Amino acid sequence: MDPEVITERDVTDPELMELIKEIKAADHTTLMECTDRILLCGYTGAVSIERKEDIMRSVVLHATVRLLPMLQRVCSGTKLYGLLTLVQQDTDICRQLFVPGSFTKVDADFLVKTLSPVLSENGTMRRQRESRVVNFLQDFVQDVEDEEEGKNNTEEMPEEETKDENDKEARNISGSPINVARFCQWLTGQSHVPRSHADRENFKIVMEFDHECHVRYGTHSICYPVVNACSRSVTLPVSHLGTYAEFKNVISQAIVHGC
Repeated sequence: MDPEVITERDVTDPELMELIKEIKAADHTTLMECTDRILLCGYTGAVSIERKEDIMRSVVLHATVRLLPMLQRVCSGTKLYGLLTLVQQDTDICRQLFVPGSFTKVDADFLVKTLSPVLSENGTMRRQRESRVVNFLQDFVQDVEDEEEGKNNTEEMPEEETKDENDKEARNISGSPINVARFCQWLTGQSHVPRSHADRENFKIVMEFDHECHVRYGTHSICYPVVNACSRSVTLPVSHLGTYAEFKNVISQAIVHGC
């Protein structure tokens, strides 16, 4: 882009377009009211009617040329692993990577379907404990989603009707509510559903089970899950997850403080 041929027609920022209109129509008093916004655009001269063309030129250049170094650095970075070529070849698909709100958030049904537990031999006591933990995890995900939906439904209620919900929210660990997307991000590093059908089919969360923590650590009161987000796997300390209340407490602490 040649800065010499850039005009106000090249400006696409709504705020700066509005500023240019105000400068064009300004008299001395109204122009002075725009001084702060003009200086933010890099203009260093005197703010006066006589310098109106210079002021507009600074705003135009600020709106266009300032973006070029940023975009060039982005392009240089995406060349490293061949992403730039992919973006050029599959523009429509890759646009979703750069536009907020384009991804589908994970819900409880999707997350439960992705669980892939590695269970012990059928009929053993270990298998029973592992199956119970799997059920706890499924219940936890569903409860988290139900609580989130319930909270959204009570946002418009009068203050006295939402008191119980507010009290419940206040009891959340560290004051940070847990939702399904946050839980999935803690486990896998991403909070959205994979875009392609093949990626969705291959998206599995491996659940492994630790029965030996007391042998390794002796007498202790709590262990936390060990997550490997890269391989999408989690190892759960079965001895500390005997009841649903214990499971919920351990997982909630792990999510909040682990993030």
